Amino acid sequence: MKTRRKTLMGSGAMIALLSLLFFACQKNVTPPIASSASARQVALYLTDDPCQYDSVFIDIKYVEIKIDTSQHMNDDHYGDNEDDHMEDHHHQDQYGFWDTLAIRPGVYDILKLRNGIDTLLGTVNIPAATIRKVRLTLGTNNSVVISGTTYPLQQFSQANNYEYIRIHQEDEDNQYRPGQTSMWIDFNVCKSIVALNGNYYLRPFLSVFSMHNTGGIKGTVLPYAARPFVTAWNDTDTATAKPEENGEYKIRGLNAGTYSIMFQGSFGYKDTTLTGIQVTNGQSVEIPPINLHQ
Repeated sequence: MKTRRKTLMGSGAMIALLSLLFFACQKNVTPPIASSASARQVALYLTDDPCQYDSVFIDIKYVEIKIDTSQHMNDDHYGDNEDDHMEDHHHQDQYGFWDTLAIRPGVYDILKLRNGIDTLLGTVNIPAATIRKVRLTLGTNNSVVISGTTYPLQQFSQANNYEYIRIHQEDEDNQYRPGQTSMWIDFNVCKSIVALNGNYYLRPFLSVFSMHNTGGIKGTVLPYAARPFVTAWNDTDTATAKPEENGEYKIRGLNAGTYSIMFQGSFGYKDTTLTGIQVTNGQSVEIPPINLHQ
């Protein structure tokens, strides 16, 4: 999944109506449309921009969205110009209010959320308003598994456990419009975990995207014995994929543009790089099958 350089950190939020925390590792979930003509349904999904770890477990306690019903903000172009930390422990300010959503808290193995698989955090009906931010409240039961060994993930800042994601207007499918809005929260694992003096620290690197305003890349790379790893990049975007055993991979949430793709092999298998891959919004370009050789 993508790692857009439009990263957003701080203390975060998302949404609800989840019966089981992990029941929703699924593709193409389509919740029902909001019934009110003046309202819309917002669906938030969690997905992963993977790294070469065995597992990464993230403890999510609360999810909130910040709602703004005014179309004429006077503080800045996207709404709230304040620093995120100024909103810690506050439920509203003059520019909007936070809606707390009743998800079932728990631990996500986010490395399972890759190659087009995501988990529906929840859905909620809101008025015809703008979503300014998402705020996740993290717990302390975070860990990473490397070569079969589990290490605790300590948060860089012990002062708060919030992670914020700003929602810019171009990131939402339909600002102010009735209907359904779906957004994907991308957890960039490689950039979120920092190794220091034998310890591992969690500094979440999050971004948001919609299918309408981004494109994707998909294909297959074999053999699985090479343990291939896929990286797509250009001057403004970098994205990664960890293929399945059948070689399939998928990267979503890429800004439109021209990309290079590296297929990195292990155990003596040589890398392969493709260039000039054109990505357009709303589409997923299919790459010809790649076979790595020793």
